[in-house]
Amino acid sequence: MPVDHLAHLTADLDRVSRVLDAAPDLDARVADCPDWALRDLVLHLGRVHRWAISILTTGERSRPEDAPVRDEELAGWFADGGRALLAALDVDPWRPCWGFGPQQDVGFWQRRQAQETAVHRVDAERCVGDASPLDDALAEDGIAEVLEVLHPRQVALGRAEPLTRSVELVSTAGGRWELGAGASVGTVTGPPSELVLLLWGRAPRSSPGLQVTGDLDALDALLGACVTP
Repeated sequence: MPVDHLAHLTADLDRVSRVLDAAPDLDARVADCPDWALRDLVLHLGRVHRWAISILTTGERSRPEDAPVRDEELAGWFADGGRALLAALDVDPWRPCWGFGPQQDVGFWQRRQAQETAVHRVDAERCVGDASPLDDALAEDGIAEVLEVLHPRQVALGRAEPLTRSVELVSTAGGRWELGAGASVGTVTGPPSELVLLLWGRAPRSSPGLQVTGDLDALDALLGACVTP
């Protein structure tokens, strides 16, 4: 069943905005990105959105220059960018457009922005409390994106070495994937939201929802490789 990326993106944009409305302090630390406060997280996400908008509307691949945003402007600035992003993406997904993966159309950015925003929505919600899990279908699509697009890009950019061993990822929603190549070091089974957050460094393999078998040291080394940005 196809994933409605724009519907998920719309919902997660709204959730980040609600965090900004509820957060008592923009200096709240982002648990899984210790160099960031909530302010930094929202600025990063909003700037990624504006980069995608620029690509979709002008064809320019370079990132727009970062403009300063005052704390009192942050919520409105983020919401404005989200609305502009949805408008830029709400076109024919097959329309040709540069993307940094094999897929070269608007659909690439619909998927990429939905996945980016979903992971950072979890980051933002954890700044103020508990985060709700990703939808199963979106999370399984996110696992596939890591294997198909993000990890190969990390290798191509020289940020990571090719994986010469592998781990099997098994979703309780029915999906199965192999990360890496060569001899298997083990299997990780769990809900798709936990699996994609594991790949993004947002869930330890000791998470209660995950079942892990195999060579744990080798598995940790493999999962600790730079598989996502």
